[in-house]
Amino acid sequence: MEFVVEASLLVNEGGVQCTPVVFARPLRSGDRAQLGERAFLNGMRVVALDPERAARRGPGLIAFVLEDAMDARQFRPGDRATLESR
Repeated sequence: MEFVVEASLLVNEGGVQCTPVVFARPLRSGDRAQLGERAFLNGMRVVALDPERAARRGPGLIAFVLEDAMDARQFRPGDRATLESR
């Protein structure tokens, strides 16, 4: 499944640790992201989807929570991203 990245953020939820989140829109409208046992967005490990955060940001967006905060730097607005499950 392919997406267009809208934003990549490190979200501070109080404290010293930040949550890496990539906001993306499916290339084909109506597609729904589903995570398998191990999911990767452009090879970066995805640990969860955050529908609440995505809905606050805008309709039709998907919020991918990445495992490693450093991976968030790999995504820029307008980039294409592929979701793979293994």
